[in-house]
Amino acid sequence: MVTLLRCRLLQHLDAALDRRLQGVEAFLRRETTEATAGQIPLELEEYASTQPEGHLIEVRDQKDRVILRSEPVPYPSRMRTREFSLYGHVYRARASASLELIEDSVQEIAYLLLGSLPVLIILIGITGYWISRRSLEPVDEMTRAARSISMNSLGERLSVPRSKDELSRLAEAWNEMLDRLEESFVRMRRFTADAAHEFRTPLTGLRTTAELALRRNREPEEYREALTQVITISDRMNHLSENLLALARGDDRAAPRSTGTVDLAGLIRGVVAEMEPLFLEKQLTVELALESRPILPAADADGIRRLIAALIDNARKYTPAGGGVRVSLHDDATEAVLEVSDTGYGIPDEALTRIFDRFYRIDPSRDRETGGHGLGLAIAQQIARFHHGQVEASNVPGSGATFRFRVPKNGAEH
Repeated sequence: MVTLLRCRLLQHLDAALDRRLQGVEAFLRRETTEATAGQIPLELEEYASTQPEGHLIEVRDQKDRVILRSEPVPYPSRMRTREFSLYGHVYRARASASLELIEDSVQEIAYLLLGSLPVLIILIGITGYWISRRSLEPVDEMTRAARSISMNSLGERLSVPRSKDELSRLAEAWNEMLDRLEESFVRMRRFTADAAHEFRTPLTGLRTTAELALRRNREPEEYREALTQVITISDRMNHLSENLLALARGDDRAAPRSTGTVDLAGLIRGVVAEMEPLFLEKQLTVELALESRPILPAADADGIRRLIAALIDNARKYTPAGGGVRVSLHDDATEAVLEVSDTGYGIPDEALTRIFDRFYRIDPSRDRETGGHGLGLAIAQQIARFHHGQVEASNVPGSGATFRFRVPKNGAEH
């Protein structure tokens, strides 16, 4: 500011000196003629007497003789020069003015600025602190809100600022993360409650069977019958435990899995052959329509086998005696499609969106009679998603249901 002020004042002073020199020339042209050119020194003295003090005006002729010189100005000073021709003679005029007033003014301004600097620093500090506190207040509110959220208050969300800036995007990201955490926690709590409920029934059966057997002395055959019931209940609990472990491993995406080339048609034939006695027991017919042999270059063979078994076994359970199950397989350049259709009870429309939920049963009493826990389709869907595929359910017009497994042929590897 001091430097700019000095430059501006000097520019104004130079302009004033130039005007003064122009005034000398204009005065001589106005007050003299060629006939009276010899009176120029007298005219210049008269002109100089009318000028304010503190300014030097000097005029020299072409022989460098001084024809006018006013009182000198004190140092430091500023000087400007101008040449002009008059009546065949060349004159050089100089004008100067003292810089004392300018330097005093600039120095006064500098002292004023230096004196106000501490006040300015304090004001700037207070203003900066206020702005930073106001800017970071939403961050503090978000921090307090985040710390207040616990396991029992996962439904709470952070307030999103209206500024639509980085803070609002951060709050939205936090809320999206809380949505995912709440959903995972609710699913885990529901899964735990359902698992406890499923175990409660066979555990109660084990205890009741043992208590009845020990209540009085019995014949060996009665003890054998009781132990047979214990084995049956234990097998049911073991099967439930294996399914729960399969779901738990499926939730852990970091769990190691063996991948390799998988022949879907070969797996289907193997599963159907293993389950043939179960189909014969219910007098069910199985139709295979394996028009091609889709190959998955990188997939988990054990997982795919479990998925196929779950879909075929589900069709077997819900197809009445004398019915039939159809298993078809086809592929194209991008994906393989496995379809399992049955002539069973079909799926109510309201159940189509929940059929793959864990422990979900359309008819719980019938499922328990058939030994189901509502986990087979959930495991199948989990395996399908691990291979970037999907299992879909739909009703067959007339009767029965169809489960369709689609899997990318080049995207099976996770």
